[in-house]
Amino acid sequence: MGLDILKELGMPAPLPIPQVSVEDVRLVYAQRVIHVRGRPEFVVFHRQELDAYLANEARQRGLTILENETAKSFERQPDGIKVTTTKGEYLAQVIVGADGSKGITRRLVGSHTNPSRVARLLEVIHPAPGTAPQFTERYATFDFSKARQNLQGYAWDFPAQVKGKPHFNRGIYDARLWAHRPRASLPTLLDKAISEMGTDPQQVQIEGHPIHCFTPDNHFSTPRVVLVGDAAGADPLFGEGIAPALAYGQVAARAIHRAFAKDDFSFQDYWQRIFFSRLGGYLLFRWWVSWWAYQLSAQAWYMHLFWTIAGGLAVLKKR
Repeated sequence: MGLDILKELGMPAPLPIPQVSVEDVRLVYAQRVIHVRGRPEFVVFHRQELDAYLANEARQRGLTILENETAKSFERQPDGIKVTTTKGEYLAQVIVGADGSKGITRRLVGSHTNPSRVARLLEVIHPAPGTAPQFTERYATFDFSKARQNLQGYAWDFPAQVKGKPHFNRGIYDARLWAHRPRASLPTLLDKAISEMGTDPQQVQIEGHPIHCFTPDNHFSTPRVVLVGDAAGADPLFGEGIAPALAYGQVAARAIHRAFAKDDFSFQDYWQRIFFSRLGGYLLFRWWVSWWAYQLSAQAWYMHLFWTIAGGLAVLKKR
């Protein structure tokens, strides 16, 4: 979905930045492996390099980007919203909340009345030999075996490139959709997972990220404000944020265009625009699967049944 949107925006394919195309996704549970193949199935970018490329494209198309300036507060005015930053004040006709899972924009849409479902993610990125099979065979792994230890998610092993050099991107994701279940010890599980992958936990720097997940009852807008990306809600099944963020941006752009054309900044139909777009279908399906999959994921019989069904779907996809 993300690559399709970039093409629709007139960007080259592939993008002229370092990347790794993954053609074999391996979904693992215990000794069972499901192969999902595509050309590519997905593409791995280093986030900072992708962000810099997209920002430069935006500048070339006429967008002004004010960097090193933090938004501190918002105040509603009769003719807009006053934005106070570390360098001054602005009167905005529309605010697009693209400030992530823990950004301040969600306060404007009343998110305090709807508690956030925050997933947890820990990752490490470190140099890798270009001859590693992840690169030569173009595969990535999602290992759900740690579900037996209360992980509502998976450990991953991706090939990546950072500044044009091969790296491993490895980590662990916990959706935490079912709060009543015992909380998994992510640092312990991460150490074990990356050790099994061949990485010494003592030799790498761990980064942690909260992820605000999509659910159908999330708040997405209020007058003059729309949320996009992780602020609106990321894919709860895999924690994927980049492709949904691009799709949110597409929906938001069309909604804002209509708002100026109609002089109506209520954005009352913004949630409908999300739900009835390809983004909505993508997120609603993944929310439904994650809701049921992670409910009983600690039960081995359930996961083996789930893997049998998923394996059958993978065969159908290949055909």
